[in-house]
Amino acid sequence: MSVRNQNGIDFSTRLSVALKSVVTAYREKRDRLRVNAGAEYTAKPTVFFLTPDHQAPAGGIQVIYRHVDILNSAGINACVLHQRRGFRCTWFENETPVCYIDDTRVLRGDILVLPEICVSLASSLPLGIRYVVFNQNTHLTWKNDNEAVRRAYRASGDFVGALTVSKHNCDMLQYAFPEIEVSRIHLGIDPETFYPASSQRSKRIAYMPRRGLDDAKQVLRLLERRSALDGWEIVALSGLSHQQVAEELSRTRVFLAFTRQEGFGLPAAEAMACGCYVIGNDGFAGSEFFKDEFASSVATGDVLGFAETVERIVEHETTEPGWCELRGSRASRFIHSEYSLKRERDEVVSAYTSFLGIQRERALA
Repeated sequence: MSVRNQNGIDFSTRLSVALKSVVTAYREKRDRLRVNAGAEYTAKPTVFFLTPDHQAPAGGIQVIYRHVDILNSAGINACVLHQRRGFRCTWFENETPVCYIDDTRVLRGDILVLPEICVSLASSLPLGIRYVVFNQNTHLTWKNDNEAVRRAYRASGDFVGALTVSKHNCDMLQYAFPEIEVSRIHLGIDPETFYPASSQRSKRIAYMPRRGLDDAKQVLRLLERRSALDGWEIVALSGLSHQQVAEELSRTRVFLAFTRQEGFGLPAAEAMACGCYVIGNDGFAGSEFFKDEFASSVATGDVLGFAETVERIVEHETTEPGWCELRGSRASRFIHSEYSLKRERDEVVSAYTSFLGIQRERALA
């Protein structure tokens, strides 16, 4: 078993720190985000997505950028709203419109989109600023003050609606807030970026050390002790661009998902799109695509069960070469069918068209 590039940083800690800085920066500057409550309804409203100034790869931020692009392409004004003037994410290619809190004037009819970690800001917004909560991971919801969360999701006032990205998220929000309607968007996986390579795959197992690194170490050491992965290359995908991750996955046979509580589970879905056989934790939200016919789900924290499953799948591949590739092809077809870019585009446009219609009715009431 050969191992390379195993240095990583805990993703949840890094993201938490980044988002805390967002909240602090926004509180300091919220008075600069003004609303002209006395103005007539703007003829061309804008959807502003409050977004962390976070330069390291984070799938949720890339989703926000993509939704801004989708809305603009559909003729709906939209902009990523960053805190630090001049900042934009550069770890993936984009020409997405970006604006900054210091320079932003919100008019009656515009919509502010808050991420789930920043909903505590809702109660301190100037009256008349309508907002949508885009909750990409409901497990992060209660990192905010409980009373602030309750106020943010109240079915009245300036709250326009809630939007999320998985059935699991939707179920959690509707359980907590049965009085509100929650819209769900199916995230799209780009088939031109994430697809199975045509060449023969090497005996490679990949994982992402930024997620569940402690579990990953335990599983890999158990397997190493049993010599179960002799002849296999173990690759930790760390410090790579979005495109480089896709290229690595397209040459990988097996992907190990070490997660805990996911809002969707993009890494595992993207690995499946690339034709990998995925083993690991579905993070609850990923249960909608961890299908028995092309993936193996393991209970979160069960490192013994995880190691035993990896060993069993490797034995299948040894005795029946191509076993993983066949199931990886099924996984790829499923992902690209269920999570197409067209489906995402249609659902995003529909959701915000509806939100803007609701907002207009309230503004003119």
